[in-house]
Amino acid sequence: MRYRLVRAVANDQRWLDQLRRSVYRDLFIATFGSWDEARHVRHTTECWELGQISIIEVFGERVGMIQILDQTGFVEIGELQIQPSHQNQGIGSRILSDVVNQAHKRGKNVTLSVALKNERAAEFYRRCGFTHVEQTDTHNKLQCEP
Repeated sequence: MRYRLVRAVANDQRWLDQLRRSVYRDLFIATFGSWDEARHVRHTTECWELGQISIIEVFGERVGMIQILDQTGFVEIGELQIQPSHQNQGIGSRILSDVVNQAHKRGKNVTLSVALKNERAAEFYRRCGFTHVEQTDTHNKLQCEP
């Protein structure tokens, strides 16, 4: 499976907003009891402001996004979102594997956070070699070491 990462630009914000809604709607409701538009807008804005967002394309079609934050000593995956219609096709696994391999070649750990109620994502990350290192009030922090 070949994919392409395309750096997100301002014109992509609307598409990214819709992607986030489709990916996180059920998790928001499970976590907070209902959809919270203000929280959604805040999280979307915070993600955009951190930058380093790439659109994931497969055969020229937008299927998701990834935010890769290259920090001193480690690489953080801020977000990895795949459209529900394209999940369970190996796209996320392939991209995550490539990010981890590139980071490990540079001697860096890869870290990410996953919401406490997002068991499906947590299991996916464990299958990809991530281990639990810390828990906050809302998230589990995971790491994949070289």
